[in-house]
Amino acid sequence: MAARRLILALLVLLVISTILVNLVPVEDRLGDETDSEQTTTPERPHQPAAGKLIVRRIATDDATPERIELGRGDQLQLTVTSPKLADQVEIPAFGDTEEVDPDFPARFDLLALETGSFPVRLVEADRVIARIDVGAGQAEGDRSNDSPGRNNASSDSGASAAS
Repeated sequence: MAARRLILALLVLLVISTILVNLVPVEDRLGDETDSEQTTTPERPHQPAAGKLIVRRIATDDATPERIELGRGDQLQLTVTSPKLADQVEIPAFGDTEEVDPDFPARFDLLALETGSFPVRLVEADRVIARIDVGAGQAEGDRSNDSPGRNNASSDSGASAAS
């Protein structure tokens, strides 16, 4: 009987220690081992400058397409609502398609890597509901030089969906 209690106690300790080990971040578990090693971080020449987080919400029943302005390197969290109909929302340049209906909005998390103008469209209704305009150099800070009527050339590459 005592052996069973001892085995049960050891199993409980094993479960608790396994849970605690998984809760501690990897950097903390490495301890001093990484301090004694010399590590160098490789340069990333093509990495875009850190951008801003832009959160936008648009509706499919708006009469005129919405214009969403971003700087290169900005992240866009876009929510598309459809109060009346079910359809698919597509952003071809980013390679994303999401279902939308009156009960569930379509959600996109996008990273703008290249400049250009990218349509957001309803697939079955075959119409553009918004346009994402990514301007060069805007992520570095100054967006005041943008003119509201600026029209960027369309591009089908260089956009990325962040997951």
